[in-house]
This record gives sequence, structure tokens and C-alpha cells, in this order.
Amino acid sequence: MPSTPESKKERCAICSGELRHTTITHEERRGENIYLFRNVPAQVCAACEEVWIEEATLQEIERLIQQGRPTSKVETPIYDFAILTLS
Repeated sequence: MPSTPESKKERCAICSGELRHTTITHEERRGENIYLFRNVPAQVCAACEEVWIEEATLQEIERLIQQGRPTSKVETPIYDFAILTLS
């Protein structure tokens, strides 16, 4: 039986919704450091919005954290909610 375009659609492992190829902004944390990656290829579920990133892409992100040079840096304000709400 020949496959149809409908049968080739990838489905979310969480809710079985349709996965759509797109690019996202992805955050990686290492200790107290936060690394932000723009334009990361990913699949996002149209139903539950779960994000799926391929292993090869995650490995490249890890390599960039270790050896890459960021395209820019930004200062990030940090608020300690516990301290601020006790006053």
C-alpha cells in the first residue's frame, strides 16, 4: 500500500499532535550560566507545543558552549523573588 502525505507526518510522543519544523530560541543552563541560542532547528507540536530538538543539534549546542564564540552578549537583570517578597 503506498504511503500518503498524511501517514508521513511526524507525531508528538506526548499527545500525538502534528510536529512542525521551525526554528526556536533555546536556553541551556550550566551551573549559574545561561546560554541562549537563536534560530535553533526544532520540531514543535501544534497541539501541546512540546519542543523536540535532534540529538545532533544538541551536540552542536554543547560544542558551541565549550568552544564557540557568541555572536553577542547581553546583561540580564536578576531578581530574587524570595528576598523581594519578604520586604
